[in-house]
Amino acid sequence: MMTERERQIIESEKDPQILRGLLTSAVEYIERQRELIEKLKKAQAEELQSRFNIEERVKLLRQKQFGKSSEKRCEASDRPRDQSQKEALLFSKAAFPSPETRSEEQKGKAKGFNLEEVVIQHRPTDEELVSEGEARGITSPSASQWVDTGLYDQSVKIQVIERRYVKELHRKCKYKLKPECNPEPDKDVIITANPGPELLPGMNYTTEFVASVVADKYISHMPLERQTREMESLGLRGMKNSTLSRMAALAAATLEPMQEEILRQDLLKSDLSLHLDETPWKIQSRDEKDGFMWVISNRFGSYYFFKPTRSGQVLKEKLDGYSGPALTDGFSGYNVLAEIGIKQGYCWAHARREFLPLEDHDPTVKPILDLIDEIFAIEREAKTFDELLHLRQTKSKSVTEKLKTVLFDELPRSRPGSQKRKAIEYTLKRWEGLTLFLNEIKLPLCRVEKWRGARDRCVLTVASDRSSVCANPFPLPARQTVHEDLPHTAFVQTLRLSLSTSRLDLLAA
Repeated sequence: MMTERERQIIESEKDPQILRGLLTSAVEYIERQRELIEKLKKAQAEELQSRFNIEERVKLLRQKQFGKSSEKRCEASDRPRDQSQKEALLFSKAAFPSPETRSEEQKGKAKGFNLEEVVIQHRPTDEELVSEGEARGITSPSASQWVDTGLYDQSVKIQVIERRYVKELHRKCKYKLKPECNPEPDKDVIITANPGPELLPGMNYTTEFVASVVADKYISHMPLERQTREMESLGLRGMKNSTLSRMAALAAATLEPMQEEILRQDLLKSDLSLHLDETPWKIQSRDEKDGFMWVISNRFGSYYFFKPTRSGQVLKEKLDGYSGPALTDGFSGYNVLAEIGIKQGYCWAHARREFLPLEDHDPTVKPILDLIDEIFAIEREAKTFDELLHLRQTKSKSVTEKLKTVLFDELPRSRPGSQKRKAIEYTLKRWEGLTLFLNEIKLPLCRVEKWRGARDRCVLTVASDRSSVCANPFPLPARQTVHEDLPHTAFVQTLRLSLSTSRLDLLAA
């Protein structure tokens, strides 16, 4: 700020050299002020951007913490994609359809589908026939005056047969060889009948009993404590939780030989892509650290294995000999797939999930989500894999190119550090893997479709690496299995495959 004295000097000064010096000083002062103003504006903009980022994060955290856990958009009910949810994708169809699988028409016709049918004949008693004859004025009515026409009215009723426990006395009969047939007459030859296959020699519980315990806990989610109380009420007294827990461990150990066959024969040799995933796994042991439960799966089955590390190096041994594509999320550990020659595709559901929380307060995100949803809608148009390949190379390819253009246009408009910028960078960074499905017919759009079809599919699933203390899903006492139920849940799917205990019987033999 120029003082009054400086102004008077400038007005009275006549020397050009002095005036030039004063003017130069004023110009330098103005330049310094301009630089200071620019710095203040930049600091203000950074503060405003930081405030926006914080507000955005607060909104996302509130939605994550208190909002509904759903990936459907606000106008989901009006969108063609969600109206066509009943039309399952090709990759969601069961490789091994369960007996419950049926068409929509069949569902509407009979609620009791797949139930054992029992025919109950209702015939009138002699007293009812005589009474009916008297009511109609027949002389000397009797039951012999009526004849069965063979016609009937039929109705359907659903009955429940109460569970009950019985104590079976298995008497293994002994047979003695006749003396005239015995090559050694001085010795008696006696044989005992074989009681049939057992999970454990001399076990006091049948295979059906063990299968019932396992299915109640890991399919119906009925705790062992509640099972023991129910058994008590039905007359089976003295049952302990630890006994039931050991039964589950025995069932898993019986099925364990199948695990490598599932991986090597059913998964790696199938003409399908693999879905890879991992999740943190809590271990209730002070001596061991938490680890990760890994899963390798497709429509033919699922293979679980525990490792104390999240490093993708653990996949090298498991995927040895596999040459098809694999679908993963954006975790960097899966970059190891390139080292073993496996093409890596990325899940579109994960890319879509990055943008989904922003739609409510950022209108520029809607076109991006619309294009991603259009890619999913195109997949639903295909009824065969030949149609799918044609649709991908025509319609899907043009939509992905349009989406890439939109992402590049929005990238410079998004604030650095914002969730939108992160979502765009996430998608563009993995663009090659996201668009691998265009030319790789085996690859689905996302791993979600695999799980979406699981309810109509029976899979062979066994958890491996149970020899490790970290991975052991059967610690005792039974109450310690709270956080270690996934392997149980996995192997029990095998029971669903046959809807019987025949496979347990086979392995016990």
